[in-house]
Parts: sequence; structure tokens; C-alpha cells
Amino acid sequence: MEMALPERVMPAPKTDEKRVHLLKLLAQLRDHIDIHRIIGLNAGALREGRISGALLGYLQKSAHESLAIYIWKIFESSARNDLNSIPGVIESIPAVPVSDMQGRELAAFGKKYGHEAAPADARSYLKKTLGLFRAAHSESLGRLKEFRDTIGAHSDYDATITSLPSHAEFEILFSFAKEFYEVVSRSINESGPAVIPRAVGHGFISLIESLGVQAPRFDFEDEK
Repeated sequence: MEMALPERVMPAPKTDEKRVHLLKLLAQLRDHIDIHRIIGLNAGALREGRISGALLGYLQKSAHESLAIYIWKIFESSARNDLNSIPGVIESIPAVPVSDMQGRELAAFGKKYGHEAAPADARSYLKKTLGLFRAAHSESLGRLKEFRDTIGAHSDYDATITSLPSHAEFEILFSFAKEFYEVVSRSINESGPAVIPRAVGHGFISLIESLGVQAPRFDFEDEK
């Protein structure tokens, strides 16, 4: 009786390289989101402490602008440039039928974002899932693109953007990108996804504690 061989994933060295670059973008985005949130959550205590208000304002503004730019980097598509964004990773995936294991991994990811069809090949399935997600968050992504185009990448005299998406929306966009990276790691490259560290955020908490802020809040859940 022949033994069944374990399923092997498709070789995709370019996808593997791109997902590593995507991970680096995600790690930087995580830091920008955390710093921006921590300053906002502890604004009152920080104003009463020994930290310059001008410096805090600069840090929060820089984090806000940086996270907006990095989110767009992660979701950007381009017909001219070979990007390490989510669309760029998708385009690098070989268009071949998925194995049973890949199908299960991809379907679990897609169903979270409204894609109910069974995966036939990873590239088209992930492209459709991304399209559904982008449609559901088109307003936020549109505002981020406008910010990148008029303020982040250029200094446009006519730019009048007064606000960016909420912190909750930033977290939703980050979570989708992180889960995309994880499913590609497991199903396409057969590699356990790396943990995205939050050392910068926790380090900032330690810093403001040392400057006299009592029991600083790291996240919204801290108040529960």
C-alpha cells in the first residue's frame, strides 16, 4: 500500500521575498500607530509632566502622517512599479491550482472579508478578497491616497485635507494587511509568519513613566 505524500506548496521565491518586505512595512506601521495612540490616550497626563508640549505635538503629528503614508504604501497598486505592497505580492503569486491545504487557509481568510467562493488559484482568490475589502473601506483608503498625493509626497498649495480616518479604521486596515501577510506565509511559502514586535510602543510607555506619568495607558482596552 502506497503512503500518501504530504502536500507541498508551490515554489514562489519572488513572493517570499516580497512578503518579507511587506512584513517590514507592517512593523513600521505598527510602531507609528502605537506612538500616535499612546500620545492621544495620555495627552492630559503628558501635558502636566516634564515633556515639552511642542515635542509631543511634533511626535504625534509625525506619527499620524507616517502611518497614513505607510498604510497607502501597503495597499498601493501600480502598473509601472514592482511593489512590495499587498497588490504587488498578489501579482507575484504563480497562477496555478491550489492544494487542499492552501484552499483551506485561503478560504478561512477570505470568508472573514465576505469572499464565500472556494479558491481555485491563490492569485485570483486573494485579488478578489482584496477588492472586497477595498470596496468596504474605499472612503478611508481614498482619503489616505489623497493625503499621500497632496501632502505626504508633495506640498500642494491647494490641499485642504483636514482629517484622516479614525484610529479604529487604522487598526482595521492594519489587521487586514497583517492577516494577508500571515496567510501568504502559511499557504504560499510554507513559512511560519513572524511576530510583529511592539517594542517601540512599550519602550515609549517606559519613557513617559520615567518622566512622571503615572500608570500610562497603552491601549483603549486599558480603561476597561
